[in-house]
Amino acid sequence: MSIHERSKAPLALMEQSIMILVFALASAVCMQAFVYSDQLSKKGDRTEIAMNKAQAVTEYCKDNQGDLDKVCEILGGECQEDGLVISYEKEEMRLILQVTEYTDYIQKATIRVCETDGEEIYRMEAAWQKGEDS
Repeated sequence: MSIHERSKAPLALMEQSIMILVFALASAVCMQAFVYSDQLSKKGDRTEIAMNKAQAVTEYCKDNQGDLDKVCEILGGECQEDGLVISYEKEEMRLILQVTEYTDYIQKATIRVCETDGEEIYRMEAAWQKGEDS
């Protein structure tokens, strides 16, 4: 080995350091993508639960021909002047049904499902026939 020849070890060490840096950056980007997808999945699950609660209340209103007192009694809700409120403690949600149109034959309502802090998760419009079965 001559005096002017240099060792290639520092160059190899630099190459390996750069590769580790590249892999660390790539893994950080992947972790952010995984966290975002997990949050998106949880939000989708929450929306689906809220939608199912709203649809179930709509079906109870249809089955009871708009008798909100009966619906409150069945579902453990609280009747209000223009609708009803049902709290779902386990899911930490609250359903608010507000009657928007009331005639002799039909009832229309807006159903909102909210977080306990008031942030809306899901909203739908519903209508059902009123009156006695013929």
